[in-house]
Amino acid sequence: MNHWMTPMATKIKLTQKEDLVAVSGRDLFQTPNYATDLLVPFLKDLKYSYDKPSEFSIWECASGNGRMESRLNEHGFDVFGTDLSTGFNFLTDKMADCFDCIVTNPPYSLKKKFYDKCLEYEVPFALLIPFDMAGWMWDAYNKDDCQGIIPSRRINFITPSGKSEVTGHTANFHSFWLTYGFCLKNQFNFVELTHEMKKNI
Repeated sequence: MNHWMTPMATKIKLTQKEDLVAVSGRDLFQTPNYATDLLVPFLKDLKYSYDKPSEFSIWECASGNGRMESRLNEHGFDVFGTDLSTGFNFLTDKMADCFDCIVTNPPYSLKKKFYDKCLEYEVPFALLIPFDMAGWMWDAYNKDDCQGIIPSRRINFITPSGKSEVTGHTANFHSFWLTYGFCLKNQFNFVELTHEMKKNI
């Protein structure tokens, strides 16, 4: 997010190469609690649509330092997390069918690969990614029946060095939850994200 060259007034966004076995740069940005909280009401609706809600489980497949996993646990969800640091590579390894939903903030440079892999598991999933209407995401809406949960303000991710809104960090793009299998009311569902809510980092 902060990979910019700024000669005079021109800003050039640097790209980050894909790496399936290591993460760096923007791939290490962590999720603030309020971003996870935006998804919770929709997750609860999904959970209670199941015949046995008490057995509903979530896989956080790029858990990093466990922030999202812990936050979902606080909301009463049964969640388990995996990451490269735990010895599990979501893109190359296979998880047994012991979960009902996938929720994660995928590595920035691998978001399309994470999306494709999620589809292979044929369960509902929610990915926190930059909002876009072009390329593969257009197909996600039109061919795969994906739906979006779009906040009214930008989500300011926590940088690898620990910077956040508290330290004046800001996001360079608008992010949203791209969902599959949640059966939401609309294809694009707009949710309020207030300044007060954003204090809950």
